[in-house]
Amino acid sequence: MYTVEEVKTEIGESPIWNSNTQSLVWVEAAGKDVFEYCTNTKKIHHYSLPFEVTAVAPCDNNHWIFASKQGLFYSTPRFDHFMPIGDPCANAAYLHLNDAVASPNGELWFGSMNCQQLESADGKLFKLSEQQIIEIDNGFSVANGIAFNAELKRVYCSNMFQRKVYEYQLDESLTRVLDKRIFVEFNDKQGFPDGLSVDQAGNLYVCHWDNGGISYYRPSQLEIGKGEKLGQISLPVKHATRCTFGGDDYTTLFVTTASYELTTYEQQLYPLSGQLFILESPTKGTPEHKVNANSFTQPVNVRTELTS
Repeated sequence: MYTVEEVKTEIGESPIWNSNTQSLVWVEAAGKDVFEYCTNTKKIHHYSLPFEVTAVAPCDNNHWIFASKQGLFYSTPRFDHFMPIGDPCANAAYLHLNDAVASPNGELWFGSMNCQQLESADGKLFKLSEQQIIEIDNGFSVANGIAFNAELKRVYCSNMFQRKVYEYQLDESLTRVLDKRIFVEFNDKQGFPDGLSVDQAGNLYVCHWDNGGISYYRPSQLEIGKGEKLGQISLPVKHATRCTFGGDDYTTLFVTTASYELTTYEQQLYPLSGQLFILESPTKGTPEHKVNANSFTQPVNVRTELTS
């Protein structure tokens, strides 16, 4: 295990492995910064964005989509030109977008949160599909950490400050929710479920906010809402935010962490907080899914009705 010491974020988020460049891209979710760490050269590139970024997802044409406090933006490969896509939170000053992840069918799924009252259940789960932003679910105290199990046609999302991770059963096209259950529920000592990732075997990795580490689970093949805990990874931080798999064979685990609101004592106890962790994964992962860039060419419409 080692860390990228040169970058220390307040809230590191949304790590994405880019196999073309053998680099890891992640964002400062408490600011406007994007970082890229090249594993071959050990060099770090730093980019400043014109909006307050919260997450990033890759597109199938080497471009990117950013979620931000000002909505969704389409970005060129080197983060130097941006097109606004849409913002379902535009009419509520206390709401903004949070996490965002590409689905196996090329859609973008993303969540929102109440930035003034984190425990308020104002957050929603959306997707970007065929020129529309569609609401999928609501009632989230921060909709966070979306991840997909393509084989079982399932998707996971953290209801962070309610300490729950939901498992949704989708139809064959991955476009409609058929069922929803609680997959994992944390107790006070376990912290809050933050970012999620799914490995090659379909196991769900859950990062722990307020109890730095990662737990991972095997889902039931037959029934949603049933899972078996396989293991736990401990990190010397208070907040683990999200992880992803990378490297030549996807056996390297990249984990973003946060130094957000640590006390003086906690800063001394967890001096590596906010750094990117790189470690050997207990299981093999897969590449991140990519957004179909042809699915939008201009600002989109917002639909508020649920798809389930």
